[in-house]
Amino acid sequence: MTGLSPTGDAMTAPFFEAAGQGRLVVQQCSSCGALRWPPLAGCPDCRGRDSAWVDIAPAGTIWSFVVYHRAFAAELKPDIPYTVVMVELDDGPYMIGRLLEGEKPPAVGARVAAEFVATDGVPSVRWRIV
Repeated sequence: MTGLSPTGDAMTAPFFEAAGQGRLVVQQCSSCGALRWPPLAGCPDCRGRDSAWVDIAPAGTIWSFVVYHRAFAAELKPDIPYTVVMVELDDGPYMIGRLLEGEKPPAVGARVAAEFVATDGVPSVRWRIV
């Protein structure tokens, strides 16, 4: 495992378990129904404390992106340059993640779909331009 591994984080464990099954999930507030990512202990909309993990469509639109030419962390140095996108998911929340290697240069407004990959044995989500 690298220093970037989420292994052992109880708050995000359901997300990574679902990614390992090829599913994209986010938290949904049990009180008001708001979807949220990243996961939180309480709802920022209604302050409810109960939530459930729900499946959402694994697609969205690039809202913003950055191409890293310097490694954000030492573990990422071999990947330079790499692209990180902020995706407005079709079901509402925003999610940040890496664009798959070899993809054409991104553009704001481009449609993307989630791809589920394992990095050092940890399931994760990457984005593919469609």
